[in-house]
Amino acid sequence: MNEFSMLRFALILFALFALPLKAANVTNLYEAQVVLPDTDKESEQKAREQALEQVLIKVSGQSAIIQNEVIRKAVENNTPYVSQFGYGNHQGRQTLELTFDRRQIRNLLTQANATLWDAQRPSVLVWVVEEANRDRSIIWDQSGNVIQPQLKQAADMRGVPVMMPIGDFEDITAINIPDLWGGFVQPIADASMRYQPDAVLVVRVRQQQGETVQLAWHLFTDKPENLVSSQVAPDEGRTSGSSELAVTEMMNQVADLLAAKYAVQLGGASDGKFAIRVDNIQTTEDFFILERLLTDMTSVATVNASKVHGNKVVFDVNLLSSEAAFKRELSRDNRLVPLDRMKKVAMVTPETETLLTEEKVFPVAEPETLPQNPQAIDVTATVDPSQSRSNQYYWNPNRIEL
Repeated sequence: MNEFSMLRFALILFALFALPLKAANVTNLYEAQVVLPDTDKESEQKAREQALEQVLIKVSGQSAIIQNEVIRKAVENNTPYVSQFGYGNHQGRQTLELTFDRRQIRNLLTQANATLWDAQRPSVLVWVVEEANRDRSIIWDQSGNVIQPQLKQAADMRGVPVMMPIGDFEDITAINIPDLWGGFVQPIADASMRYQPDAVLVVRVRQQQGETVQLAWHLFTDKPENLVSSQVAPDEGRTSGSSELAVTEMMNQVADLLAAKYAVQLGGASDGKFAIRVDNIQTTEDFFILERLLTDMTSVATVNASKVHGNKVVFDVNLLSSEAAFKRELSRDNRLVPLDRMKKVAMVTPETETLLTEEKVFPVAEPETLPQNPQAIDVTATVDPSQSRSNQYYWNPNRIEL
């Protein structure tokens, strides 16, 4: 065991009990439940195919994934992908319940040059205004309106975590119906802030003749605090038909748009090995949180901390996808700030104060006052001074606004 490995082992012992819990993830991505119309083998085979299709759409984020030739063949020969199956009941009808193997599904998507949308997904706050008989009303969570359970079921089928406003006094006083119907960004952003979603969906529902509805929707793919300043127009669309059909079609479109932003392309050319340097790693907890963050990324195969000097760590990352996909995925966590984008950051700790500018990192405290680890490895000579600044990041664990 070399010196660096011994140091890393010691860090593990110190930080083992300090690791934070992971953020809540979508837990049913690889599970499916399909109604069995009959108990014969042909019906069960068709149900297994439908279940695999459901899972592949959820995991890839692509509603059209089944059109891929590699995927079609796998659906017909689905046995290698099933890890567990059983029978259940849904509203008095027998169902086939299946769980699929994560690794096999990922390998299949790689072979198909498809995308992979991991379990950590953006939460979507959904505002719904319904117009019926010339009267408009907001559909709140637990309101008893038929659209609310249909919306959540359609979102669950695509693995999109959704929530609806609860309609308490704060909601009622924060926004009104004309604000939502007219799509006014400022009041929508202000009213959405308390729920801290990653995206906001505003839906207008018009009741048509008979049992049909018409939906018009706008999807804001930014957090509420960024909606007003965003230079990106919201995505929009329309669907119609029965309320269940219209809501399902809308959620398919919304999920496809979110996946286009968050899913990672698999297969094709990989950029292989890639290195990033991260500054301001002050504690062992910082180190292991960051290492876990990188390891859990969809675009990453393996991660190894290759160089440590003071509060700087260089990680060698083996990529499953392109460097652009890796950086795009990395940019979703605001604890990592690219040095080439930083204007000015003040970071104060009990030990030191650091001022970062676009060009340099200036330690305000004298070097001898900084905490020194007697076992630290001095790799100053091994750090490549010509390393691209686009590969250098600043660790901002407290998410200080930059």
